[in-house]
Amino acid sequence: MTAITKYIFQKCLFNTFLMLLAFIMLFSIFNIIGEVGNIGKGDFNTLSMLIFTALSIPNYMYLLMPLAILIGVMLAMLSLVNYSEYAIIRTSGVSLRKIMVILLSYGFIFSLLTLTLGEFVAPVANNYAQVYKRTKLQETVSTQLHTGVWSKDGESGFVNIKQIMPDSTIEGVNIFHYDDKLKLQEYLIADKGHYDLSKNSWILDHVTRYDYTSVNVESSLLNNYVWKTSVEPKYFNVLVIQPEEMSAMGLSRYMQHLEVNNQSTNRYNIAFWGKLVYPFACISMTLIALAFIPNNRRNINLGSKLFAGIIIGVAFFFTTKLFGFLALLFHWNAILSAILPTLGLFGVGGYFVLRKD
Repeated sequence: MTAITKYIFQKCLFNTFLMLLAFIMLFSIFNIIGEVGNIGKGDFNTLSMLIFTALSIPNYMYLLMPLAILIGVMLAMLSLVNYSEYAIIRTSGVSLRKIMVILLSYGFIFSLLTLTLGEFVAPVANNYAQVYKRTKLQETVSTQLHTGVWSKDGESGFVNIKQIMPDSTIEGVNIFHYDDKLKLQEYLIADKGHYDLSKNSWILDHVTRYDYTSVNVESSLLNNYVWKTSVEPKYFNVLVIQPEEMSAMGLSRYMQHLEVNNQSTNRYNIAFWGKLVYPFACISMTLIALAFIPNNRRNINLGSKLFAGIIIGVAFFFTTKLFGFLALLFHWNAILSAILPTLGLFGVGGYFVLRKD
């Protein structure tokens, strides 16, 4: 069994990485075509376009891994059937259940790899790619609101930031502090600011401070002001990349920030559970691939089986997206909306494999 397991793993690895490379090249070409129009804007040139594309590759790997697993395993197993190796393996005493265990182990290894990519590599690379692109295009990071970005700061504070630069420098800062009766106590206006990691605080420049007392309003000018707040630069990542592209740990921290400020966490909760469950689709894909494998070479139709595999992989990808949108729209349970597509795929694959046994 050890020799057979190694042989099947080698076949599957070669085809999986071959498919992953093909998909990455295809998506990179599409990305280059999409960015050609930005060449010449600001400092964005051909080299910038290639660097941006290269930084996007880890995110492509994360998204395409289940599909590459599905087609890679299908190609490997169909190759074994085509050269009668699969029949020899089966007649040597290896049952279909044992082959299923081998492929499930293969899928589990890749699920851990996908989880690592989605948690530690892809979000960092994707965020850097977006910041790099915006820096080269000389764009600012902001929302669609004309007034800029608004956020709560604790229980009695509100913050308005007109512009957020790609390096997380903020410009046009307005800070409002209220008392328990919602009466304005303090209002600060700053031209710009930057985050000091050593102090875990923002350093605001050219600050005008207004103190509202019971009698009058007192104003003062400050060249530098240390602003201690729960708003950190990493929270601006949600303006650069989509929640679905953030890491689970980053989403968890951001949800804690939203909960402290009594803000909705629904979308980020759905994205959080989706990030945790999505890698395990690799396990379900191995079962689906095995379900397509015939027992002998007479039943092989490579083209139709590959086409069906691609359709299933693409359908799964869009189904997970659809469930996420429906969960957000109808307030479904975030855990169930994330688990159901992968669990359904696993159930269908397992059912058809066990029927063949």
